[in-house]
Amino acid sequence: MKNTDLNTLQKILNEGKYEFLQKGFKDASLRNIVKNAGVTTGAFYGYFKDKKSLFEALVSPAVVGLKAMFMEAQIEFDNCSQEFKKEHVYDYSSDAGSQFVDYIYDNFDEFKLLVCCAQGTEFEEFIHDIVEVEVEYTFKFINSTNNDAIVSGRITPELIHIVASAFFSAIFETVKHGMPKSEAERYTKNLRAFFTAGWKELLGS
Repeated sequence: MKNTDLNTLQKILNEGKYEFLQKGFKDASLRNIVKNAGVTTGAFYGYFKDKKSLFEALVSPAVVGLKAMFMEAQIEFDNCSQEFKKEHVYDYSSDAGSQFVDYIYDNFDEFKLLVCCAQGTEFEEFIHDIVEVEVEYTFKFINSTNNDAIVSGRITPELIHIVASAFFSAIFETVKHGMPKSEAERYTKNLRAFFTAGWKELLGS
């Protein structure tokens, strides 16, 4: 790709990000994006077929990266021994949670788009997708450690989903409120402590 092409593409991406952040996907104007990028409509369609594909180009790398990192941590822990899981589950979750926040803040604008501006796109449920993975591996943890939380009735599948959803929704409040990273780190540390106490009660550990 020529330098002029790269410059044109970058201008479209930059103006697209700005427009989406200001107005959200639904209200963003393709006409404004093209005008502010200083390119023709034809030039825009040389790179993207529509407004939705531009939004996808902006957020998809961050989504793919976060999900890959999250899955890697889940699988790595799932492959550990039963005793290791029992002893280190909360330490491991804390370390993984710190990496999660680091990644979000390394790609803050993209997650701002996802959390605040994605209505009307396929990405508006991306937090739900993360929750589904968390629920799946919570079940795997319970089963692989012979924990009696489910058979005893202390936990139900619905409760696991609700707790996981509440936790990850709360994590992304840092993005919604535009917290500085140092403040977000304190917030999420306290949040993990709160949820850890709850999980210890539910799991009987």
